[in-house]
Amino acid sequence: MSKTLKTAEIKPEIALKGIPASPGIAIGPVYLYSEPTLVPEMRLIPNQSIKMEIDRFQKAISSGKKSLEKIAEQTLKYYGKDSAEIIQTQIDILEDRIFLSEVEQLIKENNYDAAYATYKIFQNKKEHFLKFSDEYFRERAFDVQSLKRLILREMLGKKIAHNVTENSIVIADTVSPADTIRLHHQNILGFCTNVGGKNSHTAIVARSLGVPAVVGTEFVTDVVKADDQLILDGNQGVIIVNPGKETIREYQEKQKNFLILEDSFLINAHEPAFTIDKHQITVMGNVEFVEELDQLKKSGAEGIGLYRTEGLFLGGNGLPTEDTQTENYLKFAETLKPNTVVIRTLDIGGDKLLPDIVGIPERNPFLGWRAIRFCLDHKEIFLPQLKAILRANVHGNVQILLPMVSSLEEIRQYKAVFAEARDILKKEGKNFNPEIELGMMVEIPSAAILAEAFAGEVDFFSIGTNDLVQYTLAVDRANEKISRLYNHYHPALLELIQKVIDVGKKTNTPVSMCGEMAGDPVAVPLLIGMGLTIFSAAQIMIPEIKNVIRNLSSADCQNLYNKTKKLKTATEIQKLCEDFYNQLKISIHNFSS
Repeated sequence: MSKTLKTAEIKPEIALKGIPASPGIAIGPVYLYSEPTLVPEMRLIPNQSIKMEIDRFQKAISSGKKSLEKIAEQTLKYYGKDSAEIIQTQIDILEDRIFLSEVEQLIKENNYDAAYATYKIFQNKKEHFLKFSDEYFRERAFDVQSLKRLILREMLGKKIAHNVTENSIVIADTVSPADTIRLHHQNILGFCTNVGGKNSHTAIVARSLGVPAVVGTEFVTDVVKADDQLILDGNQGVIIVNPGKETIREYQEKQKNFLILEDSFLINAHEPAFTIDKHQITVMGNVEFVEELDQLKKSGAEGIGLYRTEGLFLGGNGLPTEDTQTENYLKFAETLKPNTVVIRTLDIGGDKLLPDIVGIPERNPFLGWRAIRFCLDHKEIFLPQLKAILRANVHGNVQILLPMVSSLEEIRQYKAVFAEARDILKKEGKNFNPEIELGMMVEIPSAAILAEAFAGEVDFFSIGTNDLVQYTLAVDRANEKISRLYNHYHPALLELIQKVIDVGKKTNTPVSMCGEMAGDPVAVPLLIGMGLTIFSAAQIMIPEIKNVIRNLSSADCQNLYNKTKKLKTATEIQKLCEDFYNQLKISIHNFSS
């Protein structure tokens, strides 16, 4: 028996689950991407060495910045402005004097050497972000981790050069945005990491570059060895180590079908989505970062149904100025015109804290001081944002969306602040367009129940199913112990959604959906059967959603919904919808071939 066969026999097939960060399937050998351990020992210095250590720290920051600037320059050349701006975000952190002064202060006050002070402050900042359940904050922890490693490498002289084998799958604890771009330039097939999330800057870069990726596996580096073969499924978030021949054949077929489907979806992505019986359905996109714009345009999105503005406020560089916000919002409005851009006002508070303003986490953050409640109490933050949105509305295609509205009083208080923002802009002589539509998120049961009353106060509704499921079912969606109970097919949720859609029809108030349910292909036929005509989903799902719609008849969708009304549990309804979709997939596959 050959040595090769013996090796194959002692390497059983192992499957790992992670978070699907960037779609696609990769099959190939492993490249273990490891970093040297950078945990400096605590070393105390005499007072006369303090200035020298601060200089050492500043030189490392300067050198790190130059390294990132070079990568940003190359990124701009090869991959475009939006990808380069992600690297620029990290450069901005290294220019944040408030943050950097914390390291210098630690050197002065505790007599730590530069390396240990750097490690201590960056590590504390990382751990601070990781305490939050909010995904955005946790992703910023990985940005800080990347920068900590960069600065310590510069300071300790432990620079490493990876010569990655072409056509390999990179396995790492984590990969920075800069490393992702550098690795892509070396023709990798994909990457998989222990840490990270779907909305990290690294994941966004991977999606924009078309690199399949799985993140958040927790221990992939403990399982995979340098000479292993790997299958990486970025669609499902699955890693298969040392796959057998049958598994390889299965995934080669999936890979082929995925590429065929992806190509077929993209061919018609920019065409409107009509059902078989000629009912038009609008499919818009959800975004948070300006880096997502290129991919959004490619996806065929018919505007932006949800622009989350939290990214601007939680970037680690303090509160954005009115001018900074205006510039950012205007970029979206100009890029997408004449299509609509729906800008959600700051959904902050609770577990998404602005550390300088809300320093103490609440006992029940999801039921607490957040979103519209927070903004109405902080006009010094809310007014500049409203002014910036009005200034960005020069093309008349911007709309305002208010999050977490629970009462009519909140809408009326908002209108008073809006009027104040408009009056200030007039006095300041700034160019703005006051003709702007107002919408509200329907993500609290009280908002759905009182939809008819709200219809007299706002111009449109946007159903946020993520929170509406949570509040309707009393299920914390971040709690793994009860995650099985979190289900957007629950009959109580469907009743609330139907009520809002019916009120919309009765009062001529447009109704859209921007939660995860809108990006679930299995749920799309059900929602169309309920009368929903405007969807807003992650850009990665838009071509598929549009293709699903083109294979539906609205009559069949309505029949599906009528059948669900006879069922009493989420499990039964989900099974019915999955069976319907699985039959539909046969049609989709035939259509695409």
